[in-house]
Amino acid sequence: MVQESSSISKTENQTTEQEIQSVGGWPLTHDKLFREVFQWIELAKAFLRFVLPVPILSRLDIDGLTIEPKDFLSVVFRETRADMIYRVPLLGREESLCVYILLEHKSFNDFFTIFQADQYAGQINQQELRRAADDKRLTVDFRLSPVLVIIFHHDEIAFTGPVDVAGVYEDYDFLADYIPRRRAILFDLSTLPESEIPDDPEVPELFVVLRIMQVIFSTDIGTKCRVVLERLKPYSEIPKYRRLIRFVWFYLVSSARHMSRHELTTITELVKQVIGEKNMPTILEQFRAEGKAEGEAIGEARGKVLTILETRFSKVPQNIERTVREMMDPVALESLVEHAKACQSLNEFAESLK
Repeated sequence: MVQESSSISKTENQTTEQEIQSVGGWPLTHDKLFREVFQWIELAKAFLRFVLPVPILSRLDIDGLTIEPKDFLSVVFRETRADMIYRVPLLGREESLCVYILLEHKSFNDFFTIFQADQYAGQINQQELRRAADDKRLTVDFRLSPVLVIIFHHDEIAFTGPVDVAGVYEDYDFLADYIPRRRAILFDLSTLPESEIPDDPEVPELFVVLRIMQVIFSTDIGTKCRVVLERLKPYSEIPKYRRLIRFVWFYLVSSARHMSRHELTTITELVKQVIGEKNMPTILEQFRAEGKAEGEAIGEARGKVLTILETRFSKVPQNIERTVREMMDPVALESLVEHAKACQSLNEFAESLK
């Protein structure tokens, strides 16, 4: 949270923080920012072009990248994910041949990141098997699509965990050929020099997002983020960039550890100038508005799921209705809307709730 000046009491600071924390869906944490911006297709493509080794990149049709549908994600990760799954076809090959890219974000130094990602990759292939079985494609000739793991590390210190899953197991030489192996690509934002952050004028949002995530831990964050926001001025009339500027502002308010009240006021004034708004609501008003909107969206999504099921299957069992009405994750509910449209039976839909 924003660091208060010495004239602000700890009690006042704690009360403000508690109020913001109590608003639905906020504050905007590292994971929430990551999930939001890496759904932007052009940003995702630009990031992969930067991070993937040339021998891999040259074989993939990055322009054909798609984000896996929400129903796929909800089955794989339920309501606990903080990851993105991209499906990328192979260049010059039939559409069914692809690579899945699992982008695993960590905002702390977790030794078992690769182990967790390896489990996720296995679940992705399990879901691929289910799809093949449903489509009558599960024959002796069927093969699973490879899952490429990218660890996106975002912290104050460098990542020190293993990038091959073999590294989490005891090193018994007599079993060396038999322990599991899956090597990830490590993208460590904490060690990336500013001069090496991709700066594509066609996709300026990638530089902005990576740089803001990088400087969020800095003691001179006020100066550094002003420079980043100034870069967005030429794009300030474009809706998606205006939204990005607001997201950056929320993120700074929520997650900057070393920003003083004076620096926050200065940045807020700059945001007003960049997006041309004279009367930005107070921080707390913004958080409350977002929380209220998210609550309304959750209620609407629940109703949509149940309406679709009732239309397709006449009556919805009480256990399914109760589970849907108790769900609080808007992303998972969006996934259920799509699954309610596509499922072949209530039993199949019930399986996705487990």
